[in-house]
Amino acid sequence: MKLNAIIAVTVLFTSMNTQASLPPAAIIENIEANDSSLSFMDYVTEGRVIKLGDAGKLTIGYLNSCIRETITGGTVVVGKKQSQITKGQLLREDVECDGGNAKLTGQQAATSGALAFRGTPKSNIGVRKVDLTIYGTAPVIRTKQENADITIERIDQQSKLYTYQLKGKHIDLADKKLSLSLGGTYRIEVKNGNSKTFRVDKYAEVGKISIVSRLIDL
Repeated sequence: MKLNAIIAVTVLFTSMNTQASLPPAAIIENIEANDSSLSFMDYVTEGRVIKLGDAGKLTIGYLNSCIRETITGGTVVVGKKQSQITKGQLLREDVECDGGNAKLTGQQAATSGALAFRGTPKSNIGVRKVDLTIYGTAPVIRTKQENADITIERIDQQSKLYTYQLKGKHIDLADKKLSLSLGGTYRIEVKNGNSKTFRVDKYAEVGKISIVSRLIDL
């Protein structure tokens, strides 16, 4: 193999390894592009190139900057806080989100979550901290397990226990017509897996708003 070919392969391999080790910068909320291997709810890292062609469409939500972009056509390079667009049309908006806390690891969640249990007084006494806040009343759940069973239980007062089974690795509970209580504190758990505590913001919106506003990753 010629020297320049060896160098090219080495550079490509290094670049792929670097991208694989990066934390996710954004999540795909919608994509319509013939040449893309990406799909709904995929994470993308900084530096990822997405080619939309002339009429492809992409909606992407940035986990840390709480920016949502809708892009039509062109080439997209994923950044740390927003995308770089070439030959495409861009609509960029700020949305409410918890700045990346939706993607806490299981270990981080275990050390940062509140010590709260079902039956805690409505005043939230003892609920010092939760893993994240969501800004929609219907969470979007993403798990590492296929077809997982999940439960959602309110822990600042007595309430109904919700149970769902995922088809694949994610579920949008707006499709199930779920609307959690404004200001409520909840615990979500995957059967035989991770759990997190979360709070619904007191001004949370109802329905299918931006995914980064209501994402919980387990």
